[in-house]
Amino acid sequence: MTRLPGVWTTPPPAVGWMARSVHHLVQSRFGHPEGLAHPAVRLLDPAAGPLNFVLAAWREAIRHRADKAALLRDHLLPDSQGWEILEDSCARGHRALRRFLRGFGALPAPGGERVLRQRDSLAGPPEPAAIAGALPVLLGNPPWIGQPPPASPWLARLLGTWRVGEGRPLTGRNGKCLQDTWARFLRLAQWMVEQQGEGIVAFALNHNGLDAPTLRGMRSSLLATFEEIYLLDLHGNQRKRERAPDGSRDENLFPGLAQGAALMVLVKKPGLARRVAHADLQGTRLHKLAVLRSGSLATTAWSEIRPRSPQLVFRPAADLATEQAFRRGTPLDEIFPVHTTGLITGQDAVVTATDRRLLEERLRRIGRREWLPHLTAWLPRPFDLRYLVFTPEAVTRPRPELARHLRQPGNVALLVPRQHKGELGAFVTAALPGHKAVSAYDITSAFPLYLDTAGERLANLSPAFRDRLAGLYGESPEPGAILAYSYGVLHAPGYRNRFRQLLSRELARIPFPLQVQPFNDLAGCGSALLAAHLRLPAARATGGCRLSGDLGLPVTQITYDPGEHGIRLHPEGLRLDGVSPDLWSYRIGDYAVLTSWLIARSGRPLRAEERRELSDLTTAVQRSLDLLPALERAYRNAAA
Repeated sequence: MTRLPGVWTTPPPAVGWMARSVHHLVQSRFGHPEGLAHPAVRLLDPAAGPLNFVLAAWREAIRHRADKAALLRDHLLPDSQGWEILEDSCARGHRALRRFLRGFGALPAPGGERVLRQRDSLAGPPEPAAIAGALPVLLGNPPWIGQPPPASPWLARLLGTWRVGEGRPLTGRNGKCLQDTWARFLRLAQWMVEQQGEGIVAFALNHNGLDAPTLRGMRSSLLATFEEIYLLDLHGNQRKRERAPDGSRDENLFPGLAQGAALMVLVKKPGLARRVAHADLQGTRLHKLAVLRSGSLATTAWSEIRPRSPQLVFRPAADLATEQAFRRGTPLDEIFPVHTTGLITGQDAVVTATDRRLLEERLRRIGRREWLPHLTAWLPRPFDLRYLVFTPEAVTRPRPELARHLRQPGNVALLVPRQHKGELGAFVTAALPGHKAVSAYDITSAFPLYLDTAGERLANLSPAFRDRLAGLYGESPEPGAILAYSYGVLHAPGYRNRFRQLLSRELARIPFPLQVQPFNDLAGCGSALLAAHLRLPAARATGGCRLSGDLGLPVTQITYDPGEHGIRLHPEGLRLDGVSPDLWSYRIGDYAVLTSWLIARSGRPLRAEERRELSDLTTAVQRSLDLLPALERAYRNAAA
């Protein structure tokens, strides 16, 4: 359940798991048998909401105590704080506090209501008295707001320390994950523990914290600060379409939340042996709730992990041999050094259309005839060529440098995201690519094959890389052959399956064989696949899927009939026949190619040009499927 964007109510079993875990750690790591009931403990939730975490911690502290009312009055009330910025949440928290205390016969003493204060935790440093001389125990589930207001100057300075990883400034332009609200609260909690020199933090964590490249500085900092780190991965990432180990659907613990979640527990206690431990909890939501309801950190089967540079991922690493094989490959940006992200349109309903004539008619209708000379081909999805008004006024981020390179006749761009939440996506285009051209969830990087440099056509290949290939093969292959070979690798099932985990968080690396013949064989397969994906005349063939029925009917449904190998497009009989199950399910990255193309043209009849395009598309996809066995054999020979 959610009340505000990014504010997710934590299921009580997860709250209880965290409360029992910190209670156990105070006992076992800090030598206080009373656990949270020990007078040295200062309990704090900096994003308290209705006080669920504080009250759960109190229940754990008094569970086995006979003097419950006295413990509440003398220690837990004065030594616990919840900070909450929302007035409504504060009011609900105060009511919950009163109900809790009445239940144990401990009406609050004067000032007891100060347990929950309306305060912006991120506005500045907390009062020193909040944790002075105490063992700070922070727990909660801070809000997950991806684009909050700018951080305060004080907090911005703290977050700046996360822009350094292992003592080195981090490269990369996109640091927006550092601005997520949950990350700000985690940095605040880390700072408070650092001030005391010891303490515990237990927070619900956005999945990005486990492996996002832009948060490797955060992970580096946490590894330096805390002796023990525990990560219970709750999975449930709907964007990755995660599955449980038995193949069943993996459900999110938070209904309606697409992003996966984890529970993180951090322990700072000088003298403890350093440890990073990980565990998985997958399956249905009911299964996860049942495990959390009865468990804690002490009952969880942990596996030791060793986060490795450069990403310091908080997940079990690929086996060492697999990672070493991956690292022997050459990163795409060291092969094709000039690259940028795809363009962002911003007002698709006005400046884009699936048909050039539709776009021209719209521009005349809205009085923007001056845009008519600026129409260009645009690729927002794989195989889905559309048209776009390409001017700085019409396009939010036009990427003019990429457009300049792609204007050259015969030039193409390789499209690959830098990391993948779903399946690895790779495509090629001669048109301007959109920023999510091969993945609905990841930004597409475009690597042009040739560059327009002061009117001169130059290959976009690193000189050092070409020299290395020349040393292997006697001479450097042509640029087109290098692109074709790389494309073959990216589409080889063996490559994708072996390096799936590494590709989910890093830019693809291309392995090159020591002999030229395996290179040429795979480049030949990759060249045929490029021709199919570019729908070049040489790759076209007859026998594509056929439309049947009344072609004047609009596309109103997209329902696959596996028995008849067809797609129903209208209940009165419009169909696309000859669609095999493999053709129907063919995907590039996160996009089901046929479904995506048809959805973009639904609600109206397909024009004659679109019917021909649909036939070409199905032919190209079938050609791609036919090439896969030879492509895989060539890849395995090259990899050997």
